[in-house]
Amino acid sequence: MMNQIFLSDMHSNLERMLKLQRQMSTGKLHQKPSDDPLAVGRELSISTTIFENEQYLKNLDDAMMWLSNTDAALNQITDVMHRIRELAIYAGNGTFEEAEYNAIADEIYQLQEELINTANFSVEGRYLFSGLNATQKPFLRDERGKVVYMGNEIHVEYEVERKVTGQVSFHGREVFPEHYEQYVLESYEVPLSFSWTGRSEILQVRVGDRTAKVMIPEKWADDNKNGLQDVSDMNDFRDPGELTGYSLDELASLINESLAMGDVGKLVSVSVEKDYDRGVQRLVIKGHTGEPLSITSWPSPDFEPLPSDETAGQPMDHSHIGLASYLGIETSLKSVEFPTGHTIDPTNSPIYWRLESGDDFVEVRIDGGPELSLQDLADRLNSAAGDWLQVVVQTDEEETSSGADLEEPTQKLVFRTLDGSALNIYDLNPTVSASAAEFGLQTALVMDDANAVFPLDGLDPNMPALVNVEVGGKGYTVKLYRDQVGSLSGSTWNVDALKVAKAIQSQVGEDLIGYRELEDGRVALYSKTGQALKVTDLPFGDPQFSDYTSGIAANLRVHSGIAGGEINGTTAPSGGVIRIRSGGSTVDVAVLAGETPEEIAKKIKGLAGSWLDVSLYDADLSGSSGSQRISLAAKDGSALSVYDVQGSIAQSFLQIDTALRSASDVSTWSGSGTLSITVNGYTHTIDTAGMTANDLADTVNARFQSGDVRAEVVENDTGDLRFVLWSPRGYAIEAQGDVPGLSSPAHTPIRGGIFPYNQTITVRTSANINSTDFFGLLDDLVQALRQGDVEGISGNILPKIDDAIDDVLRVRTQSGALQKRYETSSSRLKQMNLNYNELYSKVSDTDLAEAATKFAMAQSVYQASLATIARIIQPTLVDFLT
Repeated sequence: MMNQIFLSDMHSNLERMLKLQRQMSTGKLHQKPSDDPLAVGRELSISTTIFENEQYLKNLDDAMMWLSNTDAALNQITDVMHRIRELAIYAGNGTFEEAEYNAIADEIYQLQEELINTANFSVEGRYLFSGLNATQKPFLRDERGKVVYMGNEIHVEYEVERKVTGQVSFHGREVFPEHYEQYVLESYEVPLSFSWTGRSEILQVRVGDRTAKVMIPEKWADDNKNGLQDVSDMNDFRDPGELTGYSLDELASLINESLAMGDVGKLVSVSVEKDYDRGVQRLVIKGHTGEPLSITSWPSPDFEPLPSDETAGQPMDHSHIGLASYLGIETSLKSVEFPTGHTIDPTNSPIYWRLESGDDFVEVRIDGGPELSLQDLADRLNSAAGDWLQVVVQTDEEETSSGADLEEPTQKLVFRTLDGSALNIYDLNPTVSASAAEFGLQTALVMDDANAVFPLDGLDPNMPALVNVEVGGKGYTVKLYRDQVGSLSGSTWNVDALKVAKAIQSQVGEDLIGYRELEDGRVALYSKTGQALKVTDLPFGDPQFSDYTSGIAANLRVHSGIAGGEINGTTAPSGGVIRIRSGGSTVDVAVLAGETPEEIAKKIKGLAGSWLDVSLYDADLSGSSGSQRISLAAKDGSALSVYDVQGSIAQSFLQIDTALRSASDVSTWSGSGTLSITVNGYTHTIDTAGMTANDLADTVNARFQSGDVRAEVVENDTGDLRFVLWSPRGYAIEAQGDVPGLSSPAHTPIRGGIFPYNQTITVRTSANINSTDFFGLLDDLVQALRQGDVEGISGNILPKIDDAIDDVLRVRTQSGALQKRYETSSSRLKQMNLNYNELYSKVSDTDLAEAATKFAMAQSVYQASLATIARIIQPTLVDFLT
């Protein structure tokens, strides 16, 4: 037993010596966790902290490098902006020649290029201002030469401490935010061959509180141009061959260069955008100071037609002008025309209107008292509204000839806000009186949910109905869920118009969309900004039902354009050709007998392409008669005209026609009386004596110069001609008297909307309001310089340049603050790592002096143990031997 004790002590001493020898040779206290679990755990924790801090220091170094380069780029941007500001002050304070303004504009353009290059600053292939998409150049010019931002709006962030991230980059929208407004009027699309032949008129252009006018004289020669004496010569009426029109390019040049009634070019720039692939173009009028832009067309006294050199005034005319409204850029509200002396009986036709503009509004209720003339009504409205609204009465005098040609005198109301802001008008109780709509003044879409049900209850209740709401050319996809906008009645989910309006406002924005529950339970939906409002149904998101729409907009009676009636049957009973027209595009669709509405809708979509919205609604997806409807809307918001070229598919089957089309062959028709055409409240009478159908079509097109009515002769079959009257503006047409192939009176069908329109039309009262950044502001500055708009530069553009400099300085301040923070963090982490390394050394490293001392002691003990054991063993061995 004594031997075992001695051996155990000896082994313990030997292990202690080996451990100390290993610690001295490796310099580490522990070789494996079992040596000292608690100490090893602490050692690993400290080691991890040191490693993390080293990575954080690398991150901070990279972040400070990124921010340092950002600061350098911002410094260069600031320098360029200050130079731009100097040039703006220089140009705004002096009166220079055109060449000097152009030289300044050229320099600013080059400075804009320098800004683009600086904003595209990159380090190691990473662009500083592209956000998280650091491999993409942030600012590029598009095909129109406009500078666009290509990055995203997400910051690059690094982890700078455990569970702490820090911003490293700034995206381009922080350096160049889009908080400057541009007011732009973009016309409807028109063909490349477009020609305007309207009467002489004045376009009044207002930007902010500045106004200029431009005269657009009529090109008319009421003389013997063909060398033969015609009945139409010198009859004071416009007849075929007497009119010469303006192309869109000529109109743009005329407006830009007009100086007679103010320099319009100083207020706006007018250009023509052409799409040669589609064969369309549009007029673009853009203000360059960020102030509200409005356009009003006024009648001008007609001048004695060429070739006479006399300038004796002719009657005022407002029935055959309206370039701005034809193109969809008119911002004043104009009523339909009324016969001179027309009165309104408020007892039988009360007026319950709400007029609002921004924070200003007035509710007008006139339901009793004496009859009102238009001037009386205008006076009442002006008095009620006060100093923010102007209502005037415009008069058109009578036009006669020696024959039966006649146009009676008319009057109309014109509404404008005095500050050029948006105006909305709608009826407060359409059931009792829809006079605002009937006068052609209503700017709201009125929702009627009397027959609106949520579609296809058998579908997933979580699959929303989709509606497209477009304000000022920008579209928003609105999702309408059954539980959100419907209420269960028995087994039917009825759509609540008020809930739909709330959903639209919440998803589009309260600053863009307004709504009001009317006194009869309907709901008015309108654009607060006065920009053009368009609502259409979209297909379901489920691919299985992607050919169908929810029909909510159509059933609420707010689907823009044409809302077709219930399709009469399950398949087309015969073949035919349908013609669909917008302001700029036309498509002929051949329909075969036996084709379903779904097949026809697909064919229309495929042939029309990108300019037409086509919606097919089927209440229960059964395809049964009476359950399906087709709705059509032009993408650009212009009115549509639909009629049959061959057959009667549009009229009798699809029920989407909007034109008057003769019911019988007119190839042998000969006029023998008068044809009176009423549109938008006025009536024009044509002496048809001796005319063929083609002659009549040419005469209608010449007389209705402003495009209220158009006529053509189509071939229904070989030798079978049909006479067609349609309105490019979407007006309802009435024809009386000698109507080719139709009984008198004849009316165009109403496919949505309310008189004077035959479809759902909303008019704008404001230009489109676009957001732009400093690059867009520089485009405006260059244009203002080239036009010599000193007032606009000094009064409006210069303060915005100051704001832009403030934006850059704000970002630069944030960048500096981040740099300071990261420098402090880096210093702190470096000091912490020194402390952690010292602690780590104490916890994990061997103290060689201490270990050597302990080893010597252990060695001495070991040797002493051996000596002691030897002394004990020696006598025992002797005894054994003896």
